[in-house]
Amino acid sequence: MSEYHLRTESIKPAELLELSVINSNDKKIMSALKSLEPCIIEGSRGTGKSFLMRMAELELEQSETKLITVFVTFNISSLVDTNDPLQFYHWMLAKTLKLLLNKLRKKGLTVSDYAASLLSNDNTDSQETVEETLRQIVKKYEISYKEKAKIDISSLPDIEDVKDAIETLCEIHSLERVYFFFDEAAHVFRPEQQRQFFNFYKDLRSPYITCNAAIYPGVTYFGDSFEPTHDCTLMKLERNMKDSDYLSYFYEIVDKQADTKTKEAINGNIELFNTLALSCGGTPRMLLKTLQDIDKYNKSNIDKVLKTFYRAQVWAEHSELGDKFKGHKPLIDWGRDFLENNVIPAIESYNGHNQDDDKSKSTINFWIQKDAPEAVKESLRLLSYTGIIRKIDSTIRATRGKLGARYEVKYGCILSLDKHPASASKDFFNSLQMKNCPEFGNNHSSYDGIKDLQSVIQDDKQYQNSLKEILKKSIHVLPLLTDWQKSKLKEANILTIGQLLEAEEKYLIDNIYYIGPYKARYMKNAADAELLEYLSG
Repeated sequence: MSEYHLRTESIKPAELLELSVINSNDKKIMSALKSLEPCIIEGSRGTGKSFLMRMAELELEQSETKLITVFVTFNISSLVDTNDPLQFYHWMLAKTLKLLLNKLRKKGLTVSDYAASLLSNDNTDSQETVEETLRQIVKKYEISYKEKAKIDISSLPDIEDVKDAIETLCEIHSLERVYFFFDEAAHVFRPEQQRQFFNFYKDLRSPYITCNAAIYPGVTYFGDSFEPTHDCTLMKLERNMKDSDYLSYFYEIVDKQADTKTKEAINGNIELFNTLALSCGGTPRMLLKTLQDIDKYNKSNIDKVLKTFYRAQVWAEHSELGDKFKGHKPLIDWGRDFLENNVIPAIESYNGHNQDDDKSKSTINFWIQKDAPEAVKESLRLLSYTGIIRKIDSTIRATRGKLGARYEVKYGCILSLDKHPASASKDFFNSLQMKNCPEFGNNHSSYDGIKDLQSVIQDDKQYQNSLKEILKKSIHVLPLLTDWQKSKLKEANILTIGQLLEAEEKYLIDNIYYIGPYKARYMKNAADAELLEYLSG
């Protein structure tokens, strides 16, 4: 079967437009990203947040308006570990300015001595000197995980000077605005990083600057000074299976990447494809991963991949978060147990009862009372992050008039429990309704033992210990590296995540047989992308 791009990072800029599929909600999000107001996209892993930001960046650059776009990825934030209490803020500032200067240089735009002096606190008046100073600061922060060191940040400018410098640059070069796109805004398991990010995001607000960012649902900490409803336009990246264009949207995504043989197989039995598309619950990456795992496109193989992926793999990936980030392990394990032992059996019972009564009503939803323990809500937020569930609404009255939140379990996780999911999907989907579903009140017996939130929340010290353990793990835990890539890395004696992190491109060329600069760079980029996603959670 075909191989697909599972991440935006693996797509060349020139190919983005060729592979893009944009529906009406995507258009609204992109319009917000290109507007003058700051925008934040919220969506689970694999829903396409980075892709839409890259698309918005490309369209802005191709417009007639004179502007500069700067794409900033903070996925290496996992490795920042110093004694500086504002380490993340300072690292973000240095990295953002470094990338801005790089972009200006690529565009052939010079930085005046005055603007350069504003971008440095050490009386530097040369763009090249400022760039080198920033590069050194960024590098020191990004290798600080090896051993804590004091980093000299005396040359970093004040944020107000940064805004003055950008205003000066815009005036000199007749630019209307600088757009920053912040991807992987902050590590989801380091709340202090997230709070510092949103302070930074808000501090950058200026008539000459627009900031956009991508975040995850439920697990984002905005801090005390940032209000999403007031300080930005908040857009949710969700795809409703009941939308009239849902199936055609996902068909087009696959059609643009699949080979001829795969397209012919899909068109020969479109209902099988519809089953896979519905099972992903609106997450393109999950659809592409399941398609990629099918040896031959037929009903028995699709049944097999649905059961393997949605009964086992998605749960294993969720549980692995607890193995990586020990402080959250009780919450992560409890959340999985709660869904598998309470929620999903209740949904199955509800659906089976309706079938026995000859009622064509089924559900994949459940309801949690708003006064449920905070630890329960935190566990559900982590399940939302990995995409196993989705929060639909927050203030729905249940049968006894109590208020609570309604959640949707991934369609594939329910469908895959059927003996023959591909055959059952069409009737099951047509019977879905949202109004009624299993309910869990604020004192449900399954909440016992997880009510003390403080005992399971991870602090930064626990995170640092977790990071050390992650770096010791085998590269075989990186699921999206191909077997060929893993074998070649092993050939170069790169066996652990830590060794992969420190490996240079030149080392790969020198130590892997029959691999030149192009293949080495491709392998290093693919490995780094997978590595950084693994580290980010």
